[in-house]
Amino acid sequence: MPSWQEVDDIELLKLAKDGEADAFGELYERYAQIVFRFVYAHIRERFDAEDLTEEVFLRAWRSLSNYREQGVPFQAFLFKIARNALIDFYRHAGRSGGHMPIEEQSFPDLRPDTGEVALINMEHHEIRKTLDQLRDDYRTVLVLRFLSGLSPEETSEVMGRTPGAIRILQHRALSALRNLLEL
Repeated sequence: MPSWQEVDDIELLKLAKDGEADAFGELYERYAQIVFRFVYAHIRERFDAEDLTEEVFLRAWRSLSNYREQGVPFQAFLFKIARNALIDFYRHAGRSGGHMPIEEQSFPDLRPDTGEVALINMEHHEIRKTLDQLRDDYRTVLVLRFLSGLSPEETSEVMGRTPGAIRILQHRALSALRNLLEL
């Protein structure tokens, strides 16, 4: 067997469906970071984002038998699961009192404390605060398209809309973001 890095996603999925845990482990290695970034962009709490990322992959493992390739990349399948996991997370958070507003959260910086790093962190924090002001669907489309690098077609699979609707939503989200940044 060649090294796992040389095997494409479709073959890894076939092997994983047959119970090959190492094949699914390779899929995890390939996609865990982008799923984490997507989840973290929505909940802004590192430990919860890590837990939710693990939950996404656990759900993916359990529902592998339901996955049918048919032009839908595995990455889109994962983001759909992540989106559903976020909805569940927010439902639970609503019942248990929710999370701290972003203004009250701290984001530790483990890098050396220089003026340039402080400025970058301040700008990063401002961008996060601005994204939080957007409607949820606007924030989701921007995160999927620009942070996760999904195509409009892949984003449409995750969000349950047509690619044309995604392009329109992206345009409106960028306009809203631009307006907020001009304030």
